Amino acid sequence: MKTISSQKTLWLSLTLLITIVIILVSIFSLKSGYYDIFPYFYIIPIIILAYLFPRYSVYFTIIIGWIFLGLVYLYGPVDIRLYAASSAFFYIFVSAGIVISAFAGQLMQEKKYREIFENSQSGMFTFDLESQKIREINQHSADILGYTLDELKNQEFSSLWFDNEQEAKFTKKIRHEEKIADMEIELRKKDRTVIWLLATASLTKERLVICSVVDITERKRIKDELIESELRYRTLFDGASDAIFLHDTNGQIFETNTIATRLLGFSHKEFLNMRLHDLDVHPKTLLTDDKVQWFQSRGHILFEREQKKKDGTIIPVEISSRITEYFGMSAVMSTVRDISERGDR
Repeated sequence: MKTISSQKTLWLSLTLLITIVIILVSIFSLKSGYYDIFPYFYIIPIIILAYLFPRYSVYFTIIIGWIFLGLVYLYGPVDIRLYAASSAFFYIFVSAGIVISAFAGQLMQEKKYREIFENSQSGMFTFDLESQKIREINQHSADILGYTLDELKNQEFSSLWFDNEQEAKFTKKIRHEEKIADMEIELRKKDRTVIWLLATASLTKERLVICSVVDITERKRIKDELIESELRYRTLFDGASDAIFLHDTNGQIFETNTIATRLLGFSHKEFLNMRLHDLDVHPKTLLTDDKVQWFQSRGHILFEREQKKKDGTIIPVEISSRITEYFGMSAVMSTVRDISERGDR
C-alpha cells in the first residue's frame, strides 16, 4: 500500500480544516441570506486537492460539490434561482477539478521525467535533427564531454563528431529508421580528446533526437589491448616448433596450434572435441589421480608417452606440462615433442 508523505498529510489536514471552515461559512451565509460570495470559497480546497492528488481529484471535487448542494438544499430558502445557480456551481466545481487535475498530472509527469533525465547514470541529451542544435542535456553528458551545461546548450551536435562518415551513418539511420540501438560512436571532448561512446537514440514527432550515451573509452581500450595481445599470443602459439595443447586436468582440449595438426593429422575442430586420452596409446595411465596431484603440487611435469596419429601411426613423444590460465580459469599447457629420432640413434 502506497504511503502518503508527511508534507502531503499536512496539506491534506489543512485542506480538511479549510473545508470545515467553508462549510460553517456556507451555513451562516445561507441562513443570513448572503448567496453570492460563499460558493467561490469551494474553489480553494478543489485546487489544493487537484494539485496534490490529481488521480483522485475528480472524486474529491464531486464530494465537495455534493456537500455544497446539500447545504444549499438544507439551509437555503426554497428558491428556484438559488437551486439553478447552485447546480451551475456544482458543474463549475467538477470542471475546474478535472482541468486542474489534468494540468497537475502533466506537471507531475514532467517533473518525474525531468528527475530521470537529470539523475540518469547515462549521459542524456536532445538535439534538433535539422538544425543539429542541442536543446536539453544532463550533467552527466556535460561531464563526459568536458563542457559545462551552458556551453553545450544550443551548440551544434555535429561539431562534436570526430568521424564525418560515422556522423553521416548515424544521421541517415535515425532519419530512416527513427531509432538507433547500441551504436559505437566517436566524439571529441572540449580538450579535443577523442572518446568512444555507446549511443542509443530515437526520433520524436517534433523531429527531436533523444540520445543516451555511455562512455566506453576504457572498455574499448581494454578490448583492443586484449585483441592485440591475443594476436601476439596466437602468433607465438602457432610459431612454436612443437605441438601445443591447452586443456584441463581431465584432458579436455580447449586449444591447439598448427604444429599439433601437422604432428598428429587431426584438424583443429577435431581436436576441440577430443581429450588427451584419445591420443594416447595407454589412456588409463595418462592422467592418474596420483599424477594429477603430484603435478598440481609442483605446477609442472615432464614425461614420455606414445601417441596415435590420425592414420593409426604410433609415435613416441615427450610431454612438458605446466599450469596456466585460459580465459580466467585454471588450465594446463602441454608441449608435445616428437622424439622418434632419439630412438633411432
